[in-house]
Amino acid sequence: MRKIVTVIFACAFLLPLNTYAETGVSRSAFTTAIEDKEPVSELKQITTDISRVYYFTELLGLNGHMITHRWEHNGQVLAEISFKINADRWRTWSSKSMLPSWIGKWQVSVLDEGGNIIEQSDFEYIAPQQELQPQLQTQPVSHSQTEESAKAQ
Repeated sequence: MRKIVTVIFACAFLLPLNTYAETGVSRSAFTTAIEDKEPVSELKQITTDISRVYYFTELLGLNGHMITHRWEHNGQVLAEISFKINADRWRTWSSKSMLPSWIGKWQVSVLDEGGNIIEQSDFEYIAPQQELQPQLQTQPVSHSQTEESAKAQ
């Protein structure tokens, strides 16, 4: 009987701890698209030829709460998008139309109802690398030239 009381007492304290560990943002990612409620990629650098960036979050244990995605560029807030969470596991995303001139560090913070940061992620918006310079065209080598070079070696 004493063991049963000890087990019940332990469960009363361990179950709330387990629930707490599963509350908040379980995954987040920057991506170029969302398909079937999932990000198609996870990016830390995005080039300026991409004109829309998505921020995906999967939330656990926040049913009934509100969260906000706050988009910042070089420390300046450019957008805040709020969502009501309607299940214990909720996948949501926001997106930002990008201008090529917005090069630099971007950060998205996930805020709870009190404005507290519960997750923060960043990416760098960069110019695409310049295409490689085309190599100079050389004249094709004829079969006889190949044989001569081989004999010279």
